Amino acid sequence: NLIIQAAGPKIGLLVTKGSEQTLYGESPESLIGSYVAEDMIIGVEEEVDKDGSLKIKLDREEVLAAIRQLLDQGARMIVVSFRNAWLNAENELKVIKDVQTRYPIQYLRSIPIQLGTDIVHVSDDHARTNSAIINAYIHSDMARSLYRAEDNLRDAGLDNPLLIVHASGGNARVAKTVALHTLNSGPAAAVSGAAQVAESLNLDHVITADMGGTSFDVALIHDRKPDLDIYPSVFGAKVGIPMLRVEAIGGGGGSIARVENGILSVGPESAGAAPGPICYDKGGSEPTVTDADLLLGYINPAFFLGGRIELREDLATRYINQKIADPLEITPQEAAWRIRRKLAEDLAAKIKILLNKSGYKPSEFTYFAMGGAGPLHACEIAELAGINRVVAFPFGSVFGAYGSCMTDVRHSYMRSLHGLPINETAKIGENLIAQASTDMAGEGFNEKTTKMSVEFDVDNGKGRECINWAPDSGSLVDFLTEKSENGYRKAKISQLRVTATSETPHPPSATTKPGKKNPKNAFKNSRDIFWEFKETVKTSIYNRDLLKPGHKIEGPALVEGADSIYSVPVGWNLTVDRNFFYIMTRHQ
Repeated sequence: NLIIQAAGPKIGLLVTKGSEQTLYGESPESLIGSYVAEDMIIGVEEEVDKDGSLKIKLDREEVLAAIRQLLDQGARMIVVSFRNAWLNAENELKVIKDVQTRYPIQYLRSIPIQLGTDIVHVSDDHARTNSAIINAYIHSDMARSLYRAEDNLRDAGLDNPLLIVHASGGNARVAKTVALHTLNSGPAAAVSGAAQVAESLNLDHVITADMGGTSFDVALIHDRKPDLDIYPSVFGAKVGIPMLRVEAIGGGGGSIARVENGILSVGPESAGAAPGPICYDKGGSEPTVTDADLLLGYINPAFFLGGRIELREDLATRYINQKIADPLEITPQEAAWRIRRKLAEDLAAKIKILLNKSGYKPSEFTYFAMGGAGPLHACEIAELAGINRVVAFPFGSVFGAYGSCMTDVRHSYMRSLHGLPINETAKIGENLIAQASTDMAGEGFNEKTTKMSVEFDVDNGKGRECINWAPDSGSLVDFLTEKSENGYRKAKISQLRVTATSETPHPPSATTKPGKKNPKNAFKNSRDIFWEFKETVKTSIYNRDLLKPGHKIEGPALVEGADSIYSVPVGWNLTVDRNFFYIMTRHQ
């Protein structure tokens, strides 16, 4: 929210002279003017060459003059990111020394400084600088909010530490969390939880689809592991921390439908929570997907959110007729059906692009329907995308919260390397392992309850290759020497990653035995639903809370819960498994 609302503090940035306009990128980046003003970027004379040699030392007076100028212009945080500092951070460290001498921390005018190499240690100067800017922009508010939350929990009697989910799929204490690592951690938590569910269901390839009111977040899981993006993009800027790859696509229950020049479009604009869809009766006047679902009979106006909100079908009908049906010269029901279908077609088309890139057939994937609006549209989207199996959940509307409870405590450390000798590379690796062990001990985990992984990215002349070393398999020096002697002599290790993960408990496998197939006790009633725009079909409605493992429902049918509706179209069926998951499959 800080980033979207541009509500962070004023950032001052010191860079190597000559890079003020590009921030070491090929072209000006969107961060300039958005999160750091152009006049808050100052270049200073300094140089570290490509082999790490210090060519030009910083001039103390030049640095202090630059800092004074930034302070006078309102800077509340100073970021320092110099070219090639990952090879030699001496000049960056000198800035801190000079500034703290001039502005000691006990002075009211002391100012926090963040170094790019402290935030991420990557060889890409541009990604490192972007990372430092974004981290500084959100750091202060994040620290205040999270420590306040932890204090409140302590006051409420909670003894355990507050753990913060990271975008890489793990979590750590507040004190061990870098603010940048929390970006997109909500979607990442959902994907992490989905990977655990895929493992428990023996599903190799899964696409997760989280649909709420505004967005449609999708992620791929291959061989039961989510995709990890080493250099992800945050609001158009490349950053240097690993994140679980989640594609945010505009589309949800609040997506607005419009007709322009006789053509219907749906989204990406959304009515949001306020005013929301027309049927909420909060002042909305733009037809949305939720309004269309209401007209088609998918939503019971008296049972929305378990009956806490009474929806206005008359208002939705009036505006859909006025703004969609009349321009297209069709009935309001046909207009509503086209809105729903258009959303499904658009989202399915984008899913197919992702699936084609994966190298696997759509039919090899299972679709996980998440989010409050997800199960209501899942089967239709999946079918259009060529997917024949959908899994939905009784807790799907809060799947991110469920996923966060499934994440492990994890500490990751990354270092970019530059043709170092084997002994020096091994020493860096051993130091990071020692740091990881210390940090995990601080979290309460010992060597027996910690899994350590060490990865090296190797440039072998033909591309990047990842090699792994297990700390309990022998000496790291011996491992690197053996690799060198067996074909890696001319290869360059470009990056080293050490990850320590806790072996935290996960929910045990369900032991509930499936019972009878007939869900007659869960049957509520029947109502007419426009599965196609031409005519309604009498459709059975079931109470989600009364469904039990073993129950099987033939489509067309709806399952109603207080927070989600599960749509089972014609040609599909729903089976409740022993976990109370809803397995929906299409007849072949």
